[in-house]
Amino acid sequence: MDNKKIVLTYAFRVIGVVLVLFYFFGKNLLYRTFPGLQGYTLSSMFYIGVLIYFAGAVLYYIFNRKKPKRLEEKDGDENK
Repeated sequence: MDNKKIVLTYAFRVIGVVLVLFYFFGKNLLYRTFPGLQGYTLSSMFYIGVLIYFAGAVLYYIFNRKKPKRLEEKDGDENK
């Protein structure tokens, strides 16, 4: 189960990077694909990409944080 969570955090990070890169390099493709968007700015795509990447990084930190050494020593003493 823990590996699925880690893969999810990497997926968030990849989606965030793709959105940011699409903002910088894919504007013309998006405007050609959806001509009705030409009057609108795509800055929200950039900010959403940054937020998704940041959410993935925070979740990765939460899932992978380690117990303090004091707690590990207490757990080791109880198991003996």
